[in-house]
Amino acid sequence: MRCFLALPLPDEIREALADIAHALPMGRPVAEVNLHLTLAFLDEVTQSDLERLHEVLDDLRPPPVTLTLSGLELFGGKSPALMAILASGAEALQSRVARAVGQAGITLPRRRFRGHVTLTRFPRRMEAGQLAKLGRFLQSEAATRLPPVEVDHLALYASHLHPDGARYEVLAEYPLEG
Repeated sequence: MRCFLALPLPDEIREALADIAHALPMGRPVAEVNLHLTLAFLDEVTQSDLERLHEVLDDLRPPPVTLTLSGLELFGGKSPALMAILASGAEALQSRVARAVGQAGITLPRRRFRGHVTLTRFPRRMEAGQLAKLGRFLQSEAATRLPPVEVDHLALYASHLHPDGARYEVLAEYPLEG
């Protein structure tokens, strides 16, 4: 099963982020219900992996986090793959979650954590006109900043791939209450 650990976002924040994504007249906006901050992408894991992980995460009990969502950015180089809003405030939690995943015997790819919420995905190749339109949008909207938001739980999601995009299923939730 393809899984990840993420911070679910409150409804009002997801709604505001969806509005930003839909204001961009190109790309495929991420469905509002799917907006989240990924802390650890587990990829394919077995049921026994998930059971071990559940035991570790059930004992974790970190404190709630306050996220700051600020600044639109493109990811993917010269031919951007996605637009995201940067997220800060979850770095310490992400480190604890990564260690917990390792304690459960799951190996994560070695990658520096760069907190973000993906808003829009782009086709593999964009024409010059599309890139120019994207550039104009970013010039006017890049400094977007939402009010800080407190998140009080972590979720384990399964990701089911479909032709029209991924669908996420919450498998377990863990309180942030430490």
